Parts: sequence; structure tokens; C-alpha cells
Amino acid sequence: MKPIYLSKHIKAVDSLAAEFLQISTFKLMQKAGQSIFSYVQNHKKILVITGAGNNAGDGFIIACLAMQKGINISVWSLIKIESLPTDAQMAAQQYLLAGGKIIDKQPEEKYDCIVDAIFGTGLCRDILGIFADAVNWINAQTASVVAVDIPSGLDADTGIIRACAVHADVTVAVICYKPGLVTNNGKDLCGNLYLESLEIPEKILQRVPAKIQLLDASVLKHKLLQHHHNSHKGSFGQAIIAGGHDGMLGALILAGRSALQSGCGMVEVVSNCQQSVLISIQHPELITANNIKATRLIKSANVIAIGPGLGLNQQSKEVLDYCIAQNKPMVIDADALTLIAQKYKFRNNVVLTPHPKEAATLLNTDVATIQSNRVAAAKKISNNYQATVILKGSGTIVGDASGNVFICPFGYSGMATAGMGDVLTGIVASLIAQGFSTIDAANTAVIWHAIAAENAHKGNCLIASDVMTQLAKEIPCK
Repeated sequence: MKPIYLSKHIKAVDSLAAEFLQISTFKLMQKAGQSIFSYVQNHKKILVITGAGNNAGDGFIIACLAMQKGINISVWSLIKIESLPTDAQMAAQQYLLAGGKIIDKQPEEKYDCIVDAIFGTGLCRDILGIFADAVNWINAQTASVVAVDIPSGLDADTGIIRACAVHADVTVAVICYKPGLVTNNGKDLCGNLYLESLEIPEKILQRVPAKIQLLDASVLKHKLLQHHHNSHKGSFGQAIIAGGHDGMLGALILAGRSALQSGCGMVEVVSNCQQSVLISIQHPELITANNIKATRLIKSANVIAIGPGLGLNQQSKEVLDYCIAQNKPMVIDADALTLIAQKYKFRNNVVLTPHPKEAATLLNTDVATIQSNRVAAAKKISNNYQATVILKGSGTIVGDASGNVFICPFGYSGMATAGMGDVLTGIVASLIAQGFSTIDAANTAVIWHAIAAENAHKGNCLIASDVMTQLAKEIPCK
């Protein structure tokens, strides 16, 4: 996993990088510009648009390198170079001394590639005036757009749009990732995201503590996923999943099947619906019950998941209270999240799996507030409820009660369909039953779920069952 840094840490990270490489911050800027130039060097006609900060310096270095290679290059500067920070001014002077020219008006020519070097990670206000005009002009062009470090207008910490933002085809992050690149609007605005580490070892960056990590597929190599041959169904845990009330059996079935599909030894699904006993006719691997107090596994179960199709009536509340009273690890999803809102605090043996609306209910706020800072929202839910949280959405966020945060870079818009969360709940419950800690279960389930969705290759036609059947293809057999 790679560290992710907030904008307030970037200066310290840059200083560490320069110190490790034993170069000045200007030399570090040149090194960054060189690495980004490799993404544009095959274009024949390039426009670099520079703004007010050190991103402008990267842009001038890219322009200078393009000129040296004989590429038709233009630089549109939105401010006078005398107003730039010291290193960026040096880069601009270097470009001018090499014979480069700067334009100060919107060009009428057409370009193969536009380099967005207007604003970097330090942007903390809405983009207005000539800067907004430039961003909107970029978005109206047909040229390929390459963003330096972050698309201008995208908030580096939250992924919100600061009034307007560049829609890049390629974004090249320098040294480290920032939260806004991989959550909220980041995935829509960044295009293909690349990281240029400038050969800075992660152990050097660790001198600036990062409480946010970018999840990767390495979590799918967890040792508990490699089952021993000398095993039996009792070796891989037992799970109870409660829900499916009042005509919502589908949600319960999806959660139950996904728990089995992801390796749980035994799964019992519990609903108040009299027809729930018929589930085993179509899905004979599932144990069924139509009363939570009559379940076969209630004493031996390693985990209880509750919520998929649970409902919000008095009986739903009674089932929830009964499950909580068992003092077992739990996964709480869907309607159960509404029922616990502002009423419970756990002992860090619970995973909450809200989407933004449910997260807003948990924090007694609105969806806009949740989405305005998803990382902060996940941390607050974890702290308030003393639980691990999976805040679903574009760039799903996992947080624990110790303040650690993890962001999932996988998944896509096709996952925004009914039943997808039920499948995730089943996977989390399954992993806890198999012996995973709550945070490991959450991280592994989120990655497994998202990669399976991508690799189903169903585009906008993806359904929850597709993800479930894809799960086995993502875990190599021992």
C-alpha cells in the first residue's frame, strides 16, 4: 500500500525528497518536470497553461524540454511571471532564455496536447475569473489534456470541485498520491492516473506520518485466504445474516450467497418471511430460519451480519437488539444503520457499511456534508461509534477507530446498482468468520468486491450476481 498525503503535508514531503536526493527544491522541480514530460513528448504541438503556484514552474520546465526536442510548443501564462514563487520564476526565466515565448491571451490555434499547470495541491478556494475562463476553455478543446500533479480545480484533500475543474485524460501525480485524486470526483476528472515517485523510497516519506493509505490488490494475498487442505467446513467459520423482511428476500439471499462464495464454511440466513424456508430449494447451500431466536447457529456463529432488507419497523428493531445482545463481531448495513444512528457505541468489533445517505444519518447531517470531505466523515463515524467503517462510493473509504484511513482505487460506475452493497456485506461477514480482524476484513472485502466488478467486464450492464460469481476468479488457489 502506498501513503496518501494531505495538502498540508506536501511541503514537508517535497523537502524530504530534495534532502534525500541531495538537490535543491528547484532541481527537484526540474526532475518532476522531466518525469511529466515523458507523458507528452510524442505529441507534435503542445500548449502549456501555467497559473499562480509552483505547478507553473513544472509547466515551464515541460515547455523548455519540449522546445529542446523540437516540438511546437506554446505557453499561455495566466499571470505575470514576476508574481510566481521563486522556483517557478527560475523555471520561467530558463524557458525565456532558451528562446521560448509566452502568450497572455486565449489562443486561437488547435493543439494535439494541452498541459494543465494552472493550480496544484495548494488550491483552497473556488476558481474564478481568468482562471475559470482558462479551465472552461480547456474543457471545450478536443486535444488530449495532461494534468500536472492534479487537475486544476480538484481539491487535493477532498476530491470536491472548486467551482470548476479540468477534465484531464491523464494525470501525473508527483512523489505521492493525494486523497482527492482517488475519491469523490477524482476518478472522473483525473482520467488515467499515474504516479511518478522520482525514485524516493517510501521509507523516506514515512518520516512524514501518513494516516491514509491507498489500498492495492496485495490484500488478496492475505494468509487466511489460503485454506489448508486438511480442513472441514467448521474450519472456515460460521455466519448468520439477518434481514430480508417484508418482501426483501433478494437482499438477504445476495448477502448469504456472497458469504458462501467468499469462503465461509456455513451461512444461515434469517428472515421474518414465512417463505424464507424456501430459499434452500433454490440455494441448498444456505441454512434458513424465519425467526432470529430459532437460528441453528446463534451460539456457534463467529459473526452476525444484519441489515440487508431488514426494514425499519418494530420487529426489525427487536431483531437488531437481539443480535447486538449476543456480543459477537457484527457487520451492520442498510436499514440497520438507520436503526443504530446516534444510539450505539461499539467495542471496535463491528463493521459499519454506509453509503453517503446512510453516513449522513449516522452523523445527523446531510449527504452534501458527507461528500464535501469523505475522509473526515469516515473518521468521524469510526470515532463516534468505535467501529470500522466502509464509506461506499467513488473511491470507497475504510476507516478504523484508531484514525487509520484506507482508500480503494478500484471499482467503477457500473457498481451503482441494487444489491451491490448486499454482496459486499456478505464478503465482509465471511472474512470475519474466517478469522480476519475487522479492519483486514473491510479492506480485503472492498478490494475483492471492486476488482471482481471491474473484471466481470459487464460495463453498465453489471448486476450484483455478476460480482458474486466473479469472486472465485480473483483469488489464486493454493
